[in-house]
Amino acid sequence: MAPKRSRDDTTTADEKRETTSDAPVKKRKAQKIKNDLIQKAKVKKAYAKVRAAELAAAPSRPIYTDDAQNQDEDNKRADPAPASLELHPDRQAMLDQPAPEPEPTPARPQRGEKRNAKGRRERKPKPSAFAREMEIAEQRRKEAEKRREEREFRQKDREAMARAKRPDQTGKRRLGRE
Repeated sequence: MAPKRSRDDTTTADEKRETTSDAPVKKRKAQKIKNDLIQKAKVKKAYAKVRAAELAAAPSRPIYTDDAQNQDEDNKRADPAPASLELHPDRQAMLDQPAPEPEPTPARPQRGEKRNAKGRRERKPKPSAFAREMEIAEQRRKEAEKRREEREFRQKDREAMARAKRPDQTGKRRLGRE
């Protein structure tokens, strides 16, 4: 371990903190980015000069010469027999027939029949998110109601049959009710 500093050090903070302008200073990130951009711009400019010089030195060739060469090759490949100008017999017969009259189309309803008071087209109601589920629930309710009514009918019928089998006040059976 290093020995501790003694208290009777005569140097003050001002004497210690003397900086020289020659000392290396930490560069900022912005300065670095700026220098990189400048360097890239110089490279692009130099490349543009070199490319322009190469293009100027190369012989210029018109574009239409390429097209002419391609057409010559296409003509060599093309069928040498010219197409006849006469129409096919079926086509000629079709042209000779009188044109059939177009069938009258059924009258379509006018667009915009559904207009509100302001003259705007009425919008369809937004479909409910649970429309199908609501229909299924309604159907189940109806089926449950139908089952309940059948059950009540059977219960009443059972009670009526039990009442008919019981003897009346005099002890005789009620034959008409059975």
